[in-house]
Amino acid sequence: MKGGKKVIIEPHRYEGVFIVKGKEDALATRNLVVGESVYGEKRVSVDDETGTSVEYRIWNPFRSKLAAAMMGGLDHVHITPGTKLLYLGAASGTTVSHCSDIVGPVSCFLLSNTMNRGS
Repeated sequence: MKGGKKVIIEPHRYEGVFIVKGKEDALATRNLVVGESVYGEKRVSVDDETGTSVEYRIWNPFRSKLAAAMMGGLDHVHITPGTKLLYLGAASGTTVSHCSDIVGPVSCFLLSNTMNRGS
């Protein structure tokens, strides 16, 4: 997905999360690793006010309970840039990858997949 005059990026009320306004509105995070997709998600590139290209990853609320809660109006999300985050249950990496985008490269980020799937 290529950004342009038809795509507008607006900050969401949760720091580090954005709304991509275009043909359809979508939740997104700024891609920490530009050019890379984690789980096949769509990406949008737009030029910021200085002319630098910025890439955002679309955050699908049907694949992430946290994204669904944000879309549903969750009051508080305590995941912000610089947060130290312990994430339990990082099975497919969808939500945890977007949390990584939000907290940024200099934060402490620990994750664990604690589920035992069969014997």
